[in-house]
Amino acid sequence: MKHLALTLFFAAMATVSFAQKSSVTDAHNAYKRYVPLVGDLETNKTALTEAKAAIDLAAVNTETANALDMHKYRGMVYYGLMETAAIEAAMSGKEVDTALLSSYERVVKASFLTVLNAPKGKGEKTEVREFLNQKTTFYFNNGLAMFNAKKYAEATMMFLGAYKISLIINEPYNDASVNAKLSFVRAVDTMMKTKSYAEADKLGNIVCESLPKDIDVLISLINLNLQKNDMAATEKYLNEATSMDTTNKSLYVVLGTSLMELGQNERAEQAFLKALKIDPFYSDAIYQYCTFMFNWSKDISNATSDLNLKDPNIPAMQKQAADIMKRIPMYFDPYLEKNPEDKTALDIGWKVYYILEDEDKYKALKARYEAIK
Repeated sequence: MKHLALTLFFAAMATVSFAQKSSVTDAHNAYKRYVPLVGDLETNKTALTEAKAAIDLAAVNTETANALDMHKYRGMVYYGLMETAAIEAAMSGKEVDTALLSSYERVVKASFLTVLNAPKGKGEKTEVREFLNQKTTFYFNNGLAMFNAKKYAEATMMFLGAYKISLIINEPYNDASVNAKLSFVRAVDTMMKTKSYAEADKLGNIVCESLPKDIDVLISLINLNLQKNDMAATEKYLNEATSMDTTNKSLYVVLGTSLMELGQNERAEQAFLKALKIDPFYSDAIYQYCTFMFNWSKDISNATSDLNLKDPNIPAMQKQAADIMKRIPMYFDPYLEKNPEDKTALDIGWKVYYILEDEDKYKALKARYEAIK
């Protein structure tokens, strides 16, 4: 996942310092030889090393320590150091040094905010904003290109990069955040189909760190770990999600649906019931729960037909199927009473009462169902 390693640098941005007025100029001249992302790596490293040495001198010199142009170039130089460190790690296949990049981020943020929060310095403010806008636009547009190419993991990291850059000056790029989440969900879905669980976990950890306590991200991770049958991780993310919003009924519907697909019927039923406890008239929960229970009951009944007529398990299986079907009306009837024209519910209802051999209710519900165009 070299593309992921390449974009890890977005989790950290940096900053630099200068010495004297001549040191600011020296740093600027050295920085001009830096060609971001596409230039020769060694040439870029040499240019940034010289720029860093000069700007560090300026940062501790009393004449230039508070100068806005010093802070402007300091942020730019250290941002370049962060870029080259990440690219070098990606090219070598090694893990990026996140501690180093975090130290760069702190400096970049401090210097750029110094410029932007200063009472004067219109020119420096404009240059800083143009610099950051150029960076966010680059990664955002690449994120779009990756997304359109269905390279969702790479798109996730690109959008995260644009979002993290915007946080340098505490102005979150919300479109980038939204696109990162959408790309992540698509990426996890794709990885689950190919059973690329390790890659999905790695991407999930990065996204969780960058977008903590996001319900959409957590739901995707719940689904991932359900498919892996990692119930410990599932419970971890579920507890985190529900602690954020104890009234999130849709979360339990998602969980119930995932458990149902994994064949964990007892746990699926309990998840759906938690959603219904929050809101007994939540249509999605009613549809999913009643349909699930109906199919579960039918599957057990159908399984008995494959057994020998004298099989001693048949009576118990028939009783279990009947008990499951009988649990549906407890939640279905109050919902239908409140929503008498709900055609989906009527369709479910007449089928349930047909199996329960309640002819009056079966005929009444079917007639109402067929009467709705």
